[in-house]
Amino acid sequence: MKFWIVKAFFLVSLLGSTTFPKVYYSFKNPITMKAYFFNHMALMVIKENNKILQDRKFIKSFFFLKDQPRYKNSDKLKRFKQIEKKYNLTSKDKYDKFLRRIDIVPVSLVITQAAIESAWGKSRFFKEANNIFGHWTWTGKGLVPKDRKAGLKHKIKIYDSLEDSIRGYLLNLNVGHSYKKFRAKRERLRKEGKILSGIALAPTLTNYSELKEQYTKLLVRMIKQNKLENYDR
Repeated sequence: MKFWIVKAFFLVSLLGSTTFPKVYYSFKNPITMKAYFFNHMALMVIKENNKILQDRKFIKSFFFLKDQPRYKNSDKLKRFKQIEKKYNLTSKDKYDKFLRRIDIVPVSLVITQAAIESAWGKSRFFKEANNIFGHWTWTGKGLVPKDRKAGLKHKIKIYDSLEDSIRGYLLNLNVGHSYKKFRAKRERLRKEGKILSGIALAPTLTNYSELKEQYTKLLVRMIKQNKLENYDR
């Protein structure tokens, strides 16, 4: 796989990317299809991760200044409150908890899960609802799963764009109770000065699937087989 392609995608990102290219579905060669899928998904993931890094940078610069009089009614304070609400934090939470939640997810991990959960972008939910990861909803608009059991009321959430779906997934890992181990391991890697890699963090996602360890082993295997750790470097 030619990872230099990703560099060119930074230029494309200026124009935005909200739908998956139709040309992708015309590919017959599985190697070409996989390379295109990974690279196109990586573009969107990198954009969303960069937004998280901007929030993280802001928190680092603001946190120790928030008690100064000039920040009491400033636009910076408003932004701080917005970030606080977004990541389900409160003014009583410590600085370390802010940084534990406001951080990126390795690109290799996101695009591998995207491939698995969306059947390589060919699932009904991916095409009709921009839902890459199969997230559910009990309110608002959604698609009813064809195999939904009687008595259940969940729907597959409809997103305005694939980027919105990625944004929801990233926030889920950063806030969700089920992913405390993921955030703790990521924090340790940060403190040790190590790369946030999908291979290192995948084993912490046993709660993401009913398959548990079998699922996380699949993630690691796919990342290694496709050399996706290159995205994390």
